[in-house]
Parts: sequence; structure tokens; C-alpha cells
Amino acid sequence: MSGENSIVRFNGKNYAGWEFQFRMFVKGKELWGHLDRSSEAPTDPKELSLWESKDAKIASWLLNSIEPHMVNNLRGFTTVKAMWDYLRQIYYQDNSARKFQLELDIGNYRQGNLSIEQFYSGFINLWSDYSGLVQSQVLSGFGDYKHSLRASGINS
Repeated sequence: MSGENSIVRFNGKNYAGWEFQFRMFVKGKELWGHLDRSSEAPTDPKELSLWESKDAKIASWLLNSIEPHMVNNLRGFTTVKAMWDYLRQIYYQDNSARKFQLELDIGNYRQGNLSIEQFYSGFINLWSDYSGLVQSQVLSGFGDYKHSLRASGINS
């Protein structure tokens, strides 16, 4: 990611924002298949070497986008997919826990020694995470509602 340091550094508390940015970065490099399993390791030795090189490239991006103290937790994994799954398993919060945490963070957010620009930017980041989560819950609920209408024969 040299020269492309626009990805937020993952610190253990900002999984949702980091995951979104990292996912978009890897998709932009046309290598998302290594993380969503659509690009499995080939059996041909020449193709495997190229696949492993791409996997290592993504792993280096991932390792450079997380706090240094977290890197040791990923040393035992042999693929970037395994690292990705581990981080999700450990740091992903279900929506209700994340919503509660964001409400708490927003309620306790103070300017302190921050400049007005830093304060505003930090608040907008929290609010963006919160509104995205709430919007996601509303849209997910709407999908369930539309499905139940179709199942009952209404609005077919």
C-alpha cells in the first residue's frame, strides 16, 4: 500500500470502518477473490506460485493496515483468508452490541484538546458508523417485511 495510505489503521475498536475500507481497496485491486473464496489456491505449481504471490501481497496490505501489536496474532495463519476470518471472528460485533457502543461513544464524545476540525471529523465518523448501522437495520427489516408480504400473496 505504499503511497496509498488512505485506509484507516485498524486498532481493535474500529472494525466496521476498517473492514469496509480494506474491502473496497482489495476489490479495487481486483483481488477480492482471495478473501471471499472465489479464488481458491490452484493445484498447478506455476499457477499456485502466482496465487501465493497475490495472497502474500494482500496479506502485506492487511498487516500494514493494523496496529503493530496485533500482527503477532496473525503469524500462525498461512493465507490472507484465514487472517481475515480470524479478525472478523474476534472483532466483529453483532449489530445490537455495536449500536449500543456507538450510542455510548457519541454520548461521551468531547472536544477536549482536539481542534474543531479533528473534533468534527471524529464525530462525523462516529455518526456515520451509527447511521449506517441504523439504516442497515431498517433496510434489513424492510426486506423481511417484503418477504412476508410475498409469502402471504400480498403485493406479488
